[in-house]
Amino acid sequence: MRWRHSVIWRFAALIFLMQIACVLVALWAVHQFTGRSVNHASREVAVGLRDDIAATYAAAGFAAAGATVRNRIANDRTGQTVILLLSPRGERVAGNLNRWPTGVGASEEWHLANLLRNDQRGREPEVVGLVSTRFPDGTRLLTGHVVENDMRFGGFLETALVSAVLLAMPLAGGAAWLSAMIIRRRLRSVIDTATAIGTGDMGRRIALTGSGDMFDALARAINGMLDRITGLVGELRLVTDGLAHDLRSPLTRQRAVIENALNKSREDIAINAMERALEESDTLIKMLNTALTISRAEAGIGRDSFAPLDVAAMLHDFQDMYGAVAEEKGVTISVDAAPDLVILAHRELIAQLLSNLIDNALKYGGDNIRLSARREAARICLCVADNGPGIAEARRAEALKRFARLDASRHIAGAGLGLSLATAAARLHGGDLILGDAEPGLLVTLLLPTDGALHNEIA
Repeated sequence: MRWRHSVIWRFAALIFLMQIACVLVALWAVHQFTGRSVNHASREVAVGLRDDIAATYAAAGFAAAGATVRNRIANDRTGQTVILLLSPRGERVAGNLNRWPTGVGASEEWHLANLLRNDQRGREPEVVGLVSTRFPDGTRLLTGHVVENDMRFGGFLETALVSAVLLAMPLAGGAAWLSAMIIRRRLRSVIDTATAIGTGDMGRRIALTGSGDMFDALARAINGMLDRITGLVGELRLVTDGLAHDLRSPLTRQRAVIENALNKSREDIAINAMERALEESDTLIKMLNTALTISRAEAGIGRDSFAPLDVAAMLHDFQDMYGAVAEEKGVTISVDAAPDLVILAHRELIAQLLSNLIDNALKYGGDNIRLSARREAARICLCVADNGPGIAEARRAEALKRFARLDASRHIAGAGLGLSLATAAARLHGGDLILGDAEPGLLVTLLLPTDGALHNEIA
């Protein structure tokens, strides 16, 4: 799925997982702290009780120790004390247990067991923490503290924490989704601006939120760069316009001089030379005009001249326009286009583009040229196909370069700018130019958005 490869959604997933991990770590820490605290406090009580009885036993003997045990049980206000004193022969001397618990050794620092005290008959066994001691003469002492309530409280606490984790999951998911949407919205502004600039809207800028964060810093940097680019494009417009004026004038005068000399010439050699010079002048002027058109299109100049264009009507016009020339060369031109295909486009540039593509098909193609147009989603596919030798797939990228002349076409007059102009025109309209295989022949596909602009989705 597409979202799996999206950096934004990966970041959101990371936020979600980190929040859940933090809650789980907190749950584990509380569990460990609660368990250790309960065990530590209860063990301290049991050890203190053992030390007290052991001191009495050492000072006053066995009988005094038994009296101390009975006294402690009688004065136990909490009802949590557990004591059992056994004689060296294993007889019960005092305590609130009938017998020594199974599984408890004669000398253990801490042991948890389920026990039922004498005064708790009729109830369920309780969890008790025990400390066992064996005196030198074989007397055994068991002291302990009931931890059932503490364990139950710990269980309630863990249940509450697990519930908190389950509640935190949708909250963490919502926070992750909200973070992703914020980032997506900020990046969308950058992408929309870049797309608009790429399609010729040089006045578009990224809106600043005034937060002063890194997104605002990025927006300021990009806006500054766009201001610089806009200035350079404006300078390019002046340079190209000046270059067109400065070069066209002497070339036009040169052509006029050659044409005048041709009219006055009487010798065949001079006439042939003048005619050839006149053809070269026309080719040079055409190359200049095409190169300037390409430069202006690549700079985004001309978008303000976009207007609704009926694609089918234009294709039929070109069929009529080139019909006579094609008939002389034995070439047929057919059109297949729906009548409702309308786009926003630069009419003169699209017309020049189609003219160049049809010229190329007449020069290098076979005896059949097919003009077609169809709608695909939000784009119009404008195609020019022939049944000639075509262009090998490995050389199609080379054919799109300026002044590119493939070996097979070098003997035919031309400047190698037709496909370059088509590529530049496609980019000006926010579209693409694709060279394909017409099986046989060359298939040139121009993909143009119906609204004259690209619409890219962020991932």
